[in-house]
Amino acid sequence: MGVLLRGGQVVDPGAGLAGALDVRVRDGLVTEVRAGLAPEGDTVLDVTGRLVLPGLIDLHAHCFAGAADFGPRTDDVARSTGVTTWVDGGSTGAGNFEGMREWVLSRSRVRMFAFLNISAIGLTYLKIGELNHLAYADVDAAVGAARDHADLILGIKVRNQIEVVGEAGLEPLKRAVRAADAIGGRVMLHCTNPPRPLAELLALMRPGDIVSHFLHGRGHGILDGNGKVSKEIRAARERGIVFDVAHGRMHVNFPVVRAAFAEGFYPDTISSDLTSGGAAGCVKDLPTTMGKFLSLGMPLPDVVRAVTANPAKAIGRAGRLGTLKPGAVADVAVFELEEGAFDYEDAHGQHITGRHRFVPALTLRAGEVWWRRLAA
Repeated sequence: MGVLLRGGQVVDPGAGLAGALDVRVRDGLVTEVRAGLAPEGDTVLDVTGRLVLPGLIDLHAHCFAGAADFGPRTDDVARSTGVTTWVDGGSTGAGNFEGMREWVLSRSRVRMFAFLNISAIGLTYLKIGELNHLAYADVDAAVGAARDHADLILGIKVRNQIEVVGEAGLEPLKRAVRAADAIGGRVMLHCTNPPRPLAELLALMRPGDIVSHFLHGRGHGILDGNGKVSKEIRAARERGIVFDVAHGRMHVNFPVVRAAFAEGFYPDTISSDLTSGGAAGCVKDLPTTMGKFLSLGMPLPDVVRAVTANPAKAIGRAGRLGTLKPGAVADVAVFELEEGAFDYEDAHGQHITGRHRFVPALTLRAGEVWWRRLAA
């Protein structure tokens, strides 16, 4: 018949669901969420004492980096960390997106979408910036590829970092905006060490566009000369710019995080920017990133919202993904929230000791048990 998750603590702030609630899923959809549900022929999974969350949405990861170094393990990583939807953050451009579609996206069970890199070569060879040669930022080619793969491509990614754009300045971002306008999609901006003050980049962006790596510690960032979140950054959020963590190997600095949190400036979305190198280093995975931000003082409901309802909205799937509301796709992530002393590291080798960590226990993908750590 279906699956009944019984005895867990539901946390779904996007749908206003919280507390000791049972969750019934059938035919790939959530059908009921309330206390005391009877089995009615369902397979009962006892999740007593564990958190029951909507399946996680990682808004920024890389599944085709180096054409091979992460893609083959995409499903293994996703299912064992509660991630049921993965968004590739510009690994490929117009010249090689079809390869990623054929070899990774079409063969993975994790739900996948992508932002197309404005550079036609994508992130093929990171030692040389993909926009050092500006001709790679081909708007017409990007628009054509995005239209050809409109079922998967959500918008346009651009890395507007000094080491990547060279003398091109803000021109790659301007081209990314033009391409996104043409396809009706969003822009995802990599803003670490930008060539101009971050406010100038944000002024080119539109409501719904995404700023990745905003908590970095290199070059122009979100803080003003007094160490406060600048008024231009706050104004950008007020007009609808989405601020995404996109941790990665180089993009989270604990002092910047603390300064932002001291003013209540939390991320809209928490993502991993995961690559094989990041998985082996300070990033680990999305639940580790969640534990890091919980330990830094972000409230649990806000952490959960930032990996469920908010990224679902950012990719145009609000109410369908990232929620346990009846009628939504039955993607579910069950975690134990362990207490103790846990080491967390930022991208600059700085460490904190956190009191909590998220330990994956069970993942349902479209109503089916996809992965299980403990007998349930």
